[in-house]
Amino acid sequence: MIRHRWIWFSAALLLLAILWPQSQRLHFDRSLEKMFPAQDPERLTFERVERRFGVSQFMVFAYRDPNLWASDGSGLERNLQWREKIESIDGVRYALDLSRIDQMLSMLKGPTSFFGPTTSTAKSKGDTATRPLLDERNAMAMEYRRMFAGQTHAKDTDLVAIGVLLDQEEQQDPGNNAVLESLRSLSNSAPGGLLVGHLAMVDEGFREIERDGNRLALFSTLCLSLLMLAGFRSLRWALIVVLVVQWSLIVTRGLLVLLGWELTMVSSMLSSIVMVVGVATTLHWMVGYQSEYQARVKLVGSQRATEALEASLKNLWWPMFWAVVTDAIGFGSLALSRVGPIQDYGCMMALACAVVLVGIFCLVPTMALMPPAVFSLGRLPGERYLQGLLQRVLDWATRRSVSVIAISAMLLAISLIGSMRLRVETDFLKNFQSNSPIALAYRTGWGGCLGCRDSSTEPDHGEVFATSPRYGKRVTGNRDSEQERGWGNAASDERSEPG
Repeated sequence: MIRHRWIWFSAALLLLAILWPQSQRLHFDRSLEKMFPAQDPERLTFERVERRFGVSQFMVFAYRDPNLWASDGSGLERNLQWREKIESIDGVRYALDLSRIDQMLSMLKGPTSFFGPTTSTAKSKGDTATRPLLDERNAMAMEYRRMFAGQTHAKDTDLVAIGVLLDQEEQQDPGNNAVLESLRSLSNSAPGGLLVGHLAMVDEGFREIERDGNRLALFSTLCLSLLMLAGFRSLRWALIVVLVVQWSLIVTRGLLVLLGWELTMVSSMLSSIVMVVGVATTLHWMVGYQSEYQARVKLVGSQRATEALEASLKNLWWPMFWAVVTDAIGFGSLALSRVGPIQDYGCMMALACAVVLVGIFCLVPTMALMPPAVFSLGRLPGERYLQGLLQRVLDWATRRSVSVIAISAMLLAISLIGSMRLRVETDFLKNFQSNSPIALAYRTGWGGCLGCRDSSTEPDHGEVFATSPRYGKRVTGNRDSEQERGWGNAASDERSEPG
């Protein structure tokens, strides 16, 4: 392998060139229902209801308007303008707000003997006919106004909401979130604006998970590379680690696309796990190479490095191979799970482990022997002290093996007792930081009309907004808004039906 290293290196570069375009097409599956097995009754029920009613396509666009009920109708006119902007977005099927209800009431001209007076004939000086929802003498309009309190507006505060129904056909592709982006951008331009709903919450959650996975992979690779650079003082091997990990990630992602797989919430940390396997295996070879290089003091230059690399590969071939194989078997065992994304994650990681092993054996020999001729490795600061400390710990554990076994058994028993008391967190909002906009929206009642949170479990505003008092004041206006009638009355607990 060392002798023909350029052939293996060229093959690795060719594979990288072929799979690079494919790796850019790997999608992130954002559907929660796929967390259940395909034939699970809960999933089948949800999908049946979703096909018939499109319950998850309903969202609420909310904003604040302290002059909503202005007598000149300017508040309702602004309400109409926001609705028209929403309905102009491709993918929005329908929007319901106060201005639409007001228009409906204005068109009602039925017999007053049956309906009662629907419009007011009273006019102020210089005024045109009063809008129905602003006319307190219009009995029917006042009934509608009371009936929709908590749905299109809050009764006691300046909170205004517009119900938005998305076109279900436009949302067949979970990765197509152009409608959500447009609505989110519009809500950001509204005073105190926020967008809540099933799709908005799930989309935001998956976006955060995807960003966290990429951020974790980047910073962990950078930190480990810097640690190796500082510890072994070899820029060559620090770059080898980075290149092996990145090659493995690109090839793995490309193969996943060819196999028709998609990333899910479970497999979103693929990059960071591949990094761990790649760094650990490469480090194993690097330490063996360091020992062999230091043992060949009579040789110099590339000959010393070549023989040290050959000897270390001969000694560590099987240990590295079986270390990666056992990782792959461990991940592959997840295929026995009943949850589809966990099965996929196990298969993905088994494939990734195989790719890492191929990448190490194809890339490391060539890069380790490339010019410039600086092949030596430094030693870790305090390495001798650390080796002595570990040897003393080993000697102590050997002499007191019975005590060590007894303590280990005790800790195992305590751990088993604790594991039986673990609780599974089912509140999807816990995936967000407490001061994130969408978490604040649901926890303060903005999403209550969607039946997404039990108002009895809402935390005190002082606790929620402790980390972001300015945003809390902007969203809630005052602490009394937590008790707004109607915005938390459609609550449901964690046992609610999907959707």
